[in-house]
Parts: sequence; structure tokens; C-alpha cells
Amino acid sequence: MMFRSLRCLVAGILVAAPSLCALAADAAHYPAHPVRMALPFPPGGSADSISRALAERLQSRFGQPFLIENRPGAAGNVATRYVVKAQADGYFLLVGVTGAMTINPTLYGNLDYDPQRDLVAISMVARGPVVIVASPDSGIATLNDMITRVKADPSKYTFATNGVGTSHHLAAELFKQRLGLDMRNIPYKGTPEALQDIIGGRVPIGFMDLTASLPLIASGRLKALATTGTERSTALPDVPTVSEAAAPGFAADTWVGLFAPKGTPAPVVSKLSLAINEALREPGLRKQGEGFGLSVEGSTPEALQHYVRDETRKWKAVITAADIKL
Repeated sequence: MMFRSLRCLVAGILVAAPSLCALAADAAHYPAHPVRMALPFPPGGSADSISRALAERLQSRFGQPFLIENRPGAAGNVATRYVVKAQADGYFLLVGVTGAMTINPTLYGNLDYDPQRDLVAISMVARGPVVIVASPDSGIATLNDMITRVKADPSKYTFATNGVGTSHHLAAELFKQRLGLDMRNIPYKGTPEALQDIIGGRVPIGFMDLTASLPLIASGRLKALATTGTERSTALPDVPTVSEAAAPGFAADTWVGLFAPKGTPAPVVSKLSLAINEALREPGLRKQGEGFGLSVEGSTPEALQHYVRDETRKWKAVITAADIKL
């Protein structure tokens, strides 16, 4: 019986060996032609900019084009679904972002895919906080000043975001829940319109994209009260985090990571992850990221996969508590 089991084991190894060798050979020659990177936003913006900077480094390393394909629509679902349904050969990648990967699975109950089930993580690319801003005319001087005012007169204060269910809106809802605040969201179709209304004093407070807000903060047209990340932003080193100023442990990072369709060969995923992490350690790329208000950092595939799982749970709890529906 023991010898029969041994013969079966050896036979299994011999059968599997050609497949393993084929995978190794494919990885050794990968990429042999251009690689597509689908991004769920139009051109411009921090996610697009850092992805293009990374794509340039990967093209230089591998000698093949890494092509950014902007596929906006349905809050990131269009690009995500495109890659989920693509061939799992390493030539179709997704620039995954906070909303599409960890918020939309709860907000959109009719998705025909699950990012955690149908995509494999490759590496984190960058993180960036949401910035809480106020109109200088509002008289709000600090985050704690804002909290005190809202608690004293909640009917007076609204806040602007770039839409219902976005990462900025969810950061605001998490903030409200942690601090016990009662403020009403004023959703805009985009960040520029929201910023103009905050500057004009029509909405006193905003939970805004950091990159778009930086020039207005620098010129004094907006007052930065706090950032929502796990650490202070290098772009605003004098501005405290929410965790420092009011709610210890608070974290609401926005982030960018790279993913591939489930079934993409593990050697290809590993090769890509190593190359991405090497590129992200370049001082020039890190400096570019800081210019967008991003902290450039890589990860192992396993660490990113776990992060997506944990963030999905966190945002599901926030959405449920706030009863957010589209």
C-alpha cells in the first residue's frame, strides 16, 4: 500500500512538472509584449499621475510598454470589471483604488464580481489622506474648534464631498461616527465644484482631495484643519492628523494598488511585485508622489490582499451605520 502511494505521488509530480516548468518559462520571458493597466479615472489626478510615473519605470525595466488605459465610469466599477473579465496572463492589470476595491462591494449589491475573490493583489503603490478644509470666512481655526461649533449648533453646519459613496464621503461619515457629530453631506459631481463653493462660503467645511486642495491651501483661500491618514502628510507637515487632534487611532487613507485577474500565474505576480517595489524605492519616484500629496510605498501581495479584506470590513460597517444608499 505504501509503495503504491509512493508511485502515485511520483506520478503526480511527473505530470505536474511540465506545467510548473511552463509557468517558470513564461515568467522568465514576461513580459513579451505590451501590458495594459486599466485605471478607473479620467486622465489627471494623483492616481493617474503616480500610475504613469510607475508605468514609465516598469517599461524601462522590462523593455515593454506599460500602457495606462483610463476607463472611468460607475465609481470605478467599469475598469474593475474589465480586468476581472480579462485574460489572466499578466498582460491586463488594474490600478485598484479605495472606492472600487473596498467600498463598492457594499454599496453596489448587484455586482457580478467580487474584488477579493476575482482579483489577486500585486503591490500597494501609494497612500494619501483626505484633507478636512474650511472656508477662511467661516471663522473655524482648528479641528477641535470645528467639532465644538458643530456640536453646539449642528443645524448650521454642512460639509462638501465629491459625491455619495466616495472615499471622501466615507471618511467624513467615519469621522462623524467617531466624534458623535450631526452634519449633513452636500455631494457634488466633482472636486472643483465643491472647492469653489467652500471658497465662496456656501459650504463651510469640506472633506476634499489633498492634491486638488494644496494650491488653495498654500494661497490662503482654504484653511486646512486636519488630514485623515495614519500619519502627517509630507505635503502638509504642520497640519495634524485627526488621530492626533481629536480621535486617537482614526485612519481613513485613500490608496492606489496594483491587481491582476484571478488565475494570473504566481511567478508573474511575484516578478511584477518585486519590480514594482524596487521602482517605488527610487528617490525620484517617491519625490514625485510627495508632489501629489501621496506617500509612495510598496507591499507584498499577501499584505495588500489582507489590507483590502480589512478595509472592506471597515467601510461596510460605516456604510451600514450611516445607512448610505445609492
